[in-house]
Amino acid sequence: MNNVEKLIAAGEKCGIDIDETQSRLMILYMEKLLVMNEKINVTRITDEDEFIEKHLIDSLTCLRFIHHDAKSILDVGTGGGFPGVPLAIMLPEAEITMMDATGKKLKLIENICAEIGIRNVEFLHGRAEEFGRDPAYRESYDCIVSRAVANLCLLSELCLPLVKKGGQFIALKGKNYLDEMDDGEKAIKVLGGKITGIESCLLLQSDLVHVIILIDKVKITPEKFPRSFGKIKKEPFPG
Repeated sequence: MNNVEKLIAAGEKCGIDIDETQSRLMILYMEKLLVMNEKINVTRITDEDEFIEKHLIDSLTCLRFIHHDAKSILDVGTGGGFPGVPLAIMLPEAEITMMDATGKKLKLIENICAEIGIRNVEFLHGRAEEFGRDPAYRESYDCIVSRAVANLCLLSELCLPLVKKGGQFIALKGKNYLDEMDDGEKAIKVLGGKITGIESCLLLQSDLVHVIILIDKVKITPEKFPRSFGKIKKEPFPG
């Protein structure tokens, strides 16, 4: 079985319908990223089977939760382009923006996307808390997704100010998410969000479990948020 077939089969097992064209594009992205990864360290996952599962399939577990009318989707802390690139391939009618503070990584993703013909993508180099205070970006996205490694309280303050009222924030978290829920839920409420669901995702190996926390933006975020990143990290969330 080649990689294109492996990705389609893995998608079927996880309830994700991936056609051959979509699979070929994702595998091509993987191949080019792994070649460039030898020059610019973008991912520690270099085994192709592991990459298919832990990057491509993992990115697509949030696909069925994205509102059908979401046209502007922002991936905060995209890293190697996940979940942004797989979502762009699966949602060609949506505009997917990938944000990261590391310019080299972002430029690499941009170059590969241009080379293989992924057109519905944009790129933002910088920090989420800075864009969250910028009127050009604040409360302007239908949906924000993030696999960023940060606790839910911190991640919500970075992401929710960028979501428009009526939009959604989807956080992919590890299996120890319960440790973050009390503070996270309080922060989400203050920031104008409401948790509407928590979905468990079991990937192909039994030890690979994560949850998807679904948050609707029900109110405008108060103007004082987001705070500076230093304050967000050092000071407990107010309120």
